[in-house]
Amino acid sequence: MASPTIKDVAKSANVSIATVSRVLNHSNTVKIPTQKRVLEAMDILGYNRNEVARSLKFRHTKTIGIIAPELSNIFFMEVVEAMERCLAPHGYSLIITSSNDSVEEEKRKLQIFIERNVDGIVVMPAGAEGQHFLTKALSKIPLVMVDRCIEGLKVDFIETDSRYGVHQMIIALKHEGHKRIGYIGGDLSIHTAHERLFGYLAAMKEQGLPVENRFVYHQDAMTQASGRYLIKQVLQEIDCPDAFFIANDSLHLGATIQAIEMLSASQLDQLVFASFDYLSYAPLLKLCHYAVAQPSDMIGEEVANLLLERLSGNWNDYPKHIMLRPEIKVVRANGGVPYPMSN
Repeated sequence: MASPTIKDVAKSANVSIATVSRVLNHSNTVKIPTQKRVLEAMDILGYNRNEVARSLKFRHTKTIGIIAPELSNIFFMEVVEAMERCLAPHGYSLIITSSNDSVEEEKRKLQIFIERNVDGIVVMPAGAEGQHFLTKALSKIPLVMVDRCIEGLKVDFIETDSRYGVHQMIIALKHEGHKRIGYIGGDLSIHTAHERLFGYLAAMKEQGLPVENRFVYHQDAMTQASGRYLIKQVLQEIDCPDAFFIANDSLHLGATIQAIEMLSASQLDQLVFASFDYLSYAPLLKLCHYAVAQPSDMIGEEVANLLLERLSGNWNDYPKHIMLRPEIKVVRANGGVPYPMSN
């Protein structure tokens, strides 16, 4: 059976097709009794507007495509939730997908968004390659990168001040009494991974602490699996440090689970983590004494506002780089000690 059309609705409500169209577009020029009659006809017939055909006619779909490196990363999902709260009142819906930390998969998902005629795209890049963001098809679609940028690519970009956050973590661990601090991070071709390692090295030097290269670990992915693998390698070493900075929440969670599985209670009491990212479950990760809390709500709001600005035709300040300062968390319940923060 064929789906009912706008013509069927008009006939059932005894009005013109133009009147039905005005009701669908929430025009205040249609009298309330007529609106009611049209809406009742739509309900009886089971009419649904063909949004695909409508988007082709008006050249917009009121959708925003989002590509995250992994959907299990809670930080990214918190950013997306904040975006949705800002964009929904403007009639936009979000389509969310994952690159699985693969540039090739990122290219494929990007092409799908282009084919679906999304109005804007938000990407947390999977790697350092950026040629696929320079295609003619993307030239008229607002694109915002979050958390990770690609060198040489001129696009709107929003990030947290990684170097400041890591600097505070090293100061906090030193203030607690730790003189040997290891590092667990990710692929150095990724902007945030590079910035956090650079911040670690700079802060260690500033604080007069030795960097033991054999305890500076990083792997391609910044996932739970990588966190488990890297801390396992660390804990098998002789005379490993008792304090580590960990570069994101997924690595932190994986490292914590692996350490709990490998170590005795007394050994766990000697191990301390400071982590980039502080999420709702952070206080439950008992090895974590300090954490860098990214302003996920603020990031999501900034992304949404920037998209709305571009979609309205305002490109005056393009490309725009927004860097937000994180909040430092001292997890006292786990043994964290308040310390004098620097600027």
